[in-house]
This record gives sequence, structure tokens and C-alpha cells, in this order.
Amino acid sequence: MATVLKSRVAVDELKQQLCELANAQFDSLQFRRLLGLRMNKARAAVYMVQRTLWTLNRREAWAGAQASAPLDVKKLIWEHEREELEGEPERGMPDHFTLGVNEGESVGLTRQDFEKTPPCDGLLACSYAWRYIALHSPWLKAVTAAACLETSNSDEIVNGGGMAHRMAHKFRDEAGITFQQQVSNVEHMAADVRHANLLFEVIDRHVATEADRALVLEGARESWALDRVWKGQLAEVIAAVSE
Repeated sequence: MATVLKSRVAVDELKQQLCELANAQFDSLQFRRLLGLRMNKARAAVYMVQRTLWTLNRREAWAGAQASAPLDVKKLIWEHEREELEGEPERGMPDHFTLGVNEGESVGLTRQDFEKTPPCDGLLACSYAWRYIALHSPWLKAVTAAACLETSNSDEIVNGGGMAHRMAHKFRDEAGITFQQQVSNVEHMAADVRHANLLFEVIDRHVATEADRALVLEGARESWALDRVWKGQLAEVIAAVSE
């Protein structure tokens, strides 16, 4: 028989542990390597293309997690993915792939550059791994593995800001790309604060036993391990571009 979580305190402790793990990503060698690279427009272009291709894998991971999730969680994911796939037409915001393409115009990229450039080796390998977790894990682990990446990009959770925040400032300060030109980075600085709440809402509704808690931590740790590999490989690809 599964051990039942005894109190609200235990759920809050789980959330706090996830916040600590999210912050720890930015202390990893891979994240520090990526964020330590000096940016110019050529390097920013590589980052923009690979990050935008990564968003396509996110759609696969969320869809896989949604397939096995209970109805109320399917609805949460549906609302999240509507914004990603459809944008917010009422305020003139396109889907998030198009956001990345539009941001690429600031460094001379075209939509064809995004459509014809393949994912780098590290992104390709990690994309298959994220897809595997989404399709072959208990639903709670699968949802956590997708949602925790929103948690680690939330400016409300990560001290010093998430990756979108930090890259936006690097692009502005080192490559001369204004915030107005960085439509994807700036949008995700705001959007991922909202999106990070999805995981915590799922925890509030569905984490009732120690087994549930273990699934959440397993999904988060495995997904963040993949994210470190991906960021480390991305750093190597960018470093190969002349400074």
C-alpha cells in the first residue's frame, strides 16, 4: 500500500525542492559554459535557430504527456499548448515557432533558415530522449518532465532570471540586439512565469502519496539532466562560431 503524504507541508516541501533544483541548473557546468560565451550576431543566430527547433520538440513532449494524463490535466495542457501553437491573436502574438522566426530577422535570418537547418547533434539526441519519457512513462512523470522546463525558465523561481531573461540581456549588451527585436525572449520572460504554475497546480491536485512524489522528482531530475546535456552541446556549437 502506498505511503500517504501526511500534510500540506509535505506538498509545499516538494515544490520547494523543485525550485531548488531549477536554480541548480544555472550552477551546472553546462549552463555556466553557455552563459559564459560572449555573444555576437552570428552566435546569436545559431542560438535562435536551435532554440526554435527545440520548441518543436516541446510540442511533441507535451502532446505525449497529455495523451496519458487525466482529464483535468489534459485541459491544463490544452490551454498551455493553445498559446504555444496558436499564439494570442487578440494581442497580435503569433505562435511560438513564428516568434522565434520573427526574432531571427534581427540577425538576418529568414524562415527558410529555420525550416532547412537541422537540429544539432545534441538537440537531436535529447529530443529523442524527451520524446521517450513522454511516451513511455507514467503520466505524472511525463507531465513533470515537460513542465519542469517551464519552472526553470521562470523569473519568479530562478534567482537572476531564467534562460530567456539572461539571453535577452546578453543579446542586448553583447550583440546589440534590442529588447524590441527579441520578440521570443521577451515574450517567454513573461509567459514562463505563468506556465511554471502548471506543474504546481498538477502537484496540488494529484500528488497524494510518496509514490506520486517520487514520480515527480524522477521526471524533473531526468528532464533537467537532458536539459544540461542539450545546453552543453549547444554551447559547443556556438563556441565554434568566431567571436
